[in-house]
Amino acid sequence: MKYRQIIVLSAVLYGLRAAGVQAGELPVTPGTIAKEARETIEATAQYTTQQKEAFQRKAQKELETIQRQMAVMQAKADKASASARAELQKSIRELEVKKEAARKQLDGLKSASDAKWSEMKAGVHDAIEEMNQSYQRLRAALR
Repeated sequence: MKYRQIIVLSAVLYGLRAAGVQAGELPVTPGTIAKEARETIEATAQYTTQQKEAFQRKAQKELETIQRQMAVMQAKADKASASARAELQKSIRELEVKKEAARKQLDGLKSASDAKWSEMKAGVHDAIEEMNQSYQRLRAALR
């Protein structure tokens, strides 16, 4: 609710400036202010949607990359000695769990409203970071 109030207030202030209140150039009418406020709100909503979609594409790409890297790691683990294989399999399972957690976070983000997505973005980011750190540990173990 506060987010929407801030946007509306910003839109009104922007509308006042655009209507010439600050410079005293154009007459201020309720219609002019309302029109400017609507345009500002629409532009803000479009920008938010674009940011949300760009973040989702980037996160999806990271999940796809980690999936490909996991397949390579699995192939290497299959060739390792029995004792090393058991430890590597454990690490791969841990990575799979983190990848699924990141995927669930991303799925939740896809259905989130524009107002909620910025709050959820941090959770997706953290889940992907954890997944990448697990991958780096696994990769280091295979060296």
